[in-house]
Amino acid sequence: MQHLLDTLRPLSPRSRTATARGKARKPVISLLFVCAALLASLGLSAPVASATPASVSALIDCPGYATQQFSPGLKLLPQHVSFHAEGPFGPCVSTSPDHAFADYEADGQALLSCTVSLPVTGVSGTIHWKNASGTPTGTSHFEGGISLTQRPTGQNVVIVLATITSGDFAGDQILYEIVLLNTDLLACLTTGITQVAGPANLSVLPI
Repeated sequence: MQHLLDTLRPLSPRSRTATARGKARKPVISLLFVCAALLASLGLSAPVASATPASVSALIDCPGYATQQFSPGLKLLPQHVSFHAEGPFGPCVSTSPDHAFADYEADGQALLSCTVSLPVTGVSGTIHWKNASGTPTGTSHFEGGISLTQRPTGQNVVIVLATITSGDFAGDQILYEIVLLNTDLLACLTTGITQVAGPANLSVLPI
């Protein structure tokens, strides 16, 4: 999560040099500014920049792995698609023993394709929390998030920032990041890509 927050902090000469060396950050930086411009052109705000100041430290930070499903499958031309994402996360960096692991799930609809990246609004879902023993300890419901996607050379970069509306950490925000690799690009020409998966990160940010 820290690399995303770093992109929002004004860069000093030293940090500019460090950023230039970190080539892996360029897709995310480009993604944020391109999508911010798209949102502005649509009359929407860009909450990623305003809601995650550089001084914010995550209340919880969880590595994990997630799967994203599309119906109908993604094809070359944009079409209305329903998507569902889910995955296990943990062990989490947290001071709370009741939030050692998490199961994430989210749903939404958007105009998507294999090659076109568009802002997605109305993402909603639930985080199911567990302690170190795997016992369920609570839930966090979120909605109204914005999912930003980019697909350079087959990669699907997703960043979801949403407000927790009820349950654990109500009023705070969740930040979900995942890089998905399309392993069957030929499916774009036929049945469509119906599922992708990859490593992910889930964080809870204070307001």
